[in-house]
Amino acid sequence: MLISATRTVSTLTMRALFYGALFVVVIFVHLSLTSVLRAQGWGGSASLLTSGAAVLGFVLVAVNVAEWLRDRMAAHREMQRVRQRLPSGPCCVVWKNVEPAQESEDAMPWEVVGPLRARYPKLARRLGVEGVAVAEFEVGAGGVVKNVHCVYAWPSDVFFDAAREALLVAKFQPKADQHVRFGSSYRMPFVFRIAGASQIKERGRRARKLRPTLHAAQQAVEKLRGTN
Repeated sequence: MLISATRTVSTLTMRALFYGALFVVVIFVHLSLTSVLRAQGWGGSASLLTSGAAVLGFVLVAVNVAEWLRDRMAAHREMQRVRQRLPSGPCCVVWKNVEPAQESEDAMPWEVVGPLRARYPKLARRLGVEGVAVAEFEVGAGGVVKNVHCVYAWPSDVFFDAAREALLVAKFQPKADQHVRFGSSYRMPFVFRIAGASQIKERGRRARKLRPTLHAAQQAVEKLRGTN
């Protein structure tokens, strides 16, 4: 199962938007305040000087408040990152060419009813972190998933949490001409990718190749690539 996401707005872009909006507000406030002072009988130089000083004070307050909020948000994100055991910087899944695996006789006799969607962990997406999770589960009466367990998750359990949430709201139905047995366990790989991040050939220690047990995940993604 492939879960894709796009990159979030960069810090430089956010800063440019902030200062652009601040510039527009400054122009509006300066012109409005100057007009009000002149209407009150102030001279041209006095009104310009007074409105300029007021605008300067407003800009200083706005910038300092913005810096304070940014520091608070950064500290909060860092606490969340440590709590979720996410890496501090971007990391990506590096694909490795392997021989195609043969479908076993006891392959999963169930198929998902409708699309299976999983949310991309918000903080991982913001940090540019890709991940892999393999969930083991049972399908009960009515095609409802139960007893979901984590087989493998990298680099953080937040990817398994997202996979588990998706499975718990999913519904399965038996495949055509398939006999289902209740109580059997099945495994499903989830690959979380950010557009463009996995095209990087090498990211040092932050990159991780798929284990041999996750070849099914690679094949699923390759099939999705082929259909696009």
